Amino acid sequence: MYTRPVVLTIAGSDSGGGAGLQADLKTFTSLGVFGTVVVTGLTAQNTKGVFKVLEISLDFIEAQFDVIMDDLKPEFAKTGMLANSSIVELVEKKVKQYNLKLVLDPVMVAKSGDPLVTEDTVKALQKLMRVSLITTPNKFEAEKIAGFKITDLNELAKSAKVIYDKYGVNVVVKGGSSLNGTDVAIIDGDEIILKGESINTKNTHGSGDVFSASLTAYLAKGYKLKDAVKLAKEYVTLSIKYSLSLGGGYGPVDPFAPAERIIERENARAIIEKILWEIERDPSLLKSILDEEDKSNIAVMTKYGDIATVAGGVINYLDKIKIDGPILINIDNTVSQVNKKFGKKIVISASFNKRLLEAAEKGVIKLTQSGENGDVIVYNGRAYITANDEEELIKKLKLISS
Repeated sequence: MYTRPVVLTIAGSDSGGGAGLQADLKTFTSLGVFGTVVVTGLTAQNTKGVFKVLEISLDFIEAQFDVIMDDLKPEFAKTGMLANSSIVELVEKKVKQYNLKLVLDPVMVAKSGDPLVTEDTVKALQKLMRVSLITTPNKFEAEKIAGFKITDLNELAKSAKVIYDKYGVNVVVKGGSSLNGTDVAIIDGDEIILKGESINTKNTHGSGDVFSASLTAYLAKGYKLKDAVKLAKEYVTLSIKYSLSLGGGYGPVDPFAPAERIIERENARAIIEKILWEIERDPSLLKSILDEEDKSNIAVMTKYGDIATVAGGVINYLDKIKIDGPILINIDNTVSQVNKKFGKKIVISASFNKRLLEAAEKGVIKLTQSGENGDVIVYNGRAYITANDEEELIKKLKLISS
């Protein structure tokens, strides 16, 4: 019987689907853990804002806790929106009761710097930190907890140290866009700088939830805390980089992007394998575009900009072809450079030979130097046949060889 690690999110619902428990569950699913939920509140919101909030009663929150822990028994949990001090105090009680390892996302202040909860809730959250495994405040929340303004990386690191020392909790302070996405963690007394990437997007809704949810998932999968923090940073960075322009406000990050990127890489490998199978079956397809003793290669680019190519290329070998090496991702060679420069999905390199010129003269293919409105790019003395899928590429090769 197959099982997955079970995790718990203690959070509010985002009707727009970009943050809250919806973002948590999407992240959990993408990382292969089974997500359970204690719903703490409901919101009527979209990409433009939050328009109404309904808090869940304490007895119903407690009932959710008890039935989940009695049956599914998650070891790791994370928090999202805890709307008032009574809810925070109840969460603290249940965390202690069930000995949960808690990733505390102390939702106090929005990315804009606007307060989200009252002062008594802030104090309750600070108390909850003391029973948490790790806490993940943003820069503004860290300012409130540490008690001073953060304007640079040194002050960000100082705030992390203050929180770690004062509350006895591991911490990641998120620098946000004002510090180029750089975060500072202190784990078991060791400072870790999590370098960011400056991403030009307004679509960052849910990024904090995705970070803490991915951290929880990695911990549940058995990663050590330091490694889980680093992996979560990579995960949320990709989710922001490939965020979604949905709605008329601030769009959501995409927690499916990291998983889809891996799938796309494997699809690119599969496309190359199909092309190679066709060429191996009919070596004349390669011989028609390749001079004797010359070498070709195939590159397939995904929508995430990753490129799959054959490590050593493909060569004529008597009446057959020889594949030199495995299919690798993102190695730098001439054919992958053409992929990037001209933005083509599939490229196969060729000799700029008589057969290609004859095909162009017959109107079978069209040559181009710009990469636009053509089948074959002429670049640095070589020819690069382009296509949108493997069937189109094989069709072009057959037309050239006929």
